[in-house]
Amino acid sequence: MSSRGSPGPPRAKSTGSSRSKSPRSRSGSPGRMRTRTPSPGHGLDRPSGSRASSRERSSARSRSRTPERGRAVTKTGAVVIDTGTGTCKAGFAGQQTPQVSVGTLVGYPTERSMRSRRSRPDTFVGQQARLEPDLNISLPVRHGIIIDWEAAETLWRHLLTQLNTFPEEHALLMSDPPLCPTTNREKLVEVVFESLNSPAMYVAYQSVLSVYAHGKISGLVVDTGYATTHTVPVHQGYNLPHATERMDVAGSNITCFLMDLLKDKGYYFDDRMLAVVEDIKRKCCYVALDFEAEWSHPKREYSADYHLPDGQVINLGKERFQCPELLFHPPQAPGLSQVGIHGMALRSLRKVPEEVKKDMYENILLCGGSSLFEGLEKRFTHDIMTGVTTNTKVKVAAIPLRQYSVWTGGSVLASLKNFQSCWVKREQYNEHGPYIVHRKCY
Repeated sequence: MSSRGSPGPPRAKSTGSSRSKSPRSRSGSPGRMRTRTPSPGHGLDRPSGSRASSRERSSARSRSRTPERGRAVTKTGAVVIDTGTGTCKAGFAGQQTPQVSVGTLVGYPTERSMRSRRSRPDTFVGQQARLEPDLNISLPVRHGIIIDWEAAETLWRHLLTQLNTFPEEHALLMSDPPLCPTTNREKLVEVVFESLNSPAMYVAYQSVLSVYAHGKISGLVVDTGYATTHTVPVHQGYNLPHATERMDVAGSNITCFLMDLLKDKGYYFDDRMLAVVEDIKRKCCYVALDFEAEWSHPKREYSADYHLPDGQVINLGKERFQCPELLFHPPQAPGLSQVGIHGMALRSLRKVPEEVKKDMYENILLCGGSSLFEGLEKRFTHDIMTGVTTNTKVKVAAIPLRQYSVWTGGSVLASLKNFQSCWVKREQYNEHGPYIVHRKCY
């Protein structure tokens, strides 16, 4: 096995041994852990023919797409797709969790392998692409932004096939990351209508959908996923871009850091065993409430064994809490000041208008797969409390299935009866082109 890094954000070189305390000094089939101590059809309402003023229509659109509690929900047959850097999730609107989830990577057989193995499939998706030999691997999403549209379309078609359905039969609700270029939205609309031939679609910001998943319309979304971490204030269903913070440190960086630490202990993993390293991270790593105090504890208090799929047992020590510490003390780079997720949240909170600050402080929402570490919610809350005045009321929410918060919010939105007039219809696309997305989706 070699120590090559995972796909995704570039790995910084590791320096020093595993005895280095802070992650600042390092730029950089599942086993077991033992601690020693048929879908409904497409149905959409027709757009309203009201001749109200543009301000009234804008207000109506805002109200109709806001999933406040008590709103009527209907089965629309829409498919919700959340395209992330690490995983792509899909399922029918109205469900709590997605029915299908695959790794966001596509493999194409090399020309040489196609000549020697003529019966080979044209594409491989997800984990299968990582394990199959002689493939050219494409990572269609980088830091949340789609950069390979052909591979992205292959992913979406694979997901729809797994759902046993066709894009021509359903409206598609797609997610979009904060601060995404507007041209990406236009391209997304074009692909959905021109290539996938869907009858209708809608694009919603991931942060807004995460708020909806909590049954709210306002809050500060702290989302740490595979490649990026964002803090995004959402007020009445709208992002506040000027107060949004972003850091390109997230789950993949933690995985790479863990691979480096394991290599220092003599355990070598290559890209084909990335799923095992991810499983070690998921099952064994945790966030320390006080990093310095945890470091000085006796070894027996943080030591754990992990059983590899081949039966070998590896022993884990301080690396269990060293890895997630990256989220609170990210590696520093020249000219770039990174403050960690608590610092990002405080920066966003200071930038929001005074009249909405109370709403934000009382609705801080932890989201994303990399927020699932044991102890992270407690540490995050503690660090936020130390950065605000003593009389400030702070409430941090962390729902159990927060790795699906974006998808779940999309499922809620697409199921609302009074949202159905908000879909971008094919006829509207044919009349106005891809720019219709800016008028209908905001």
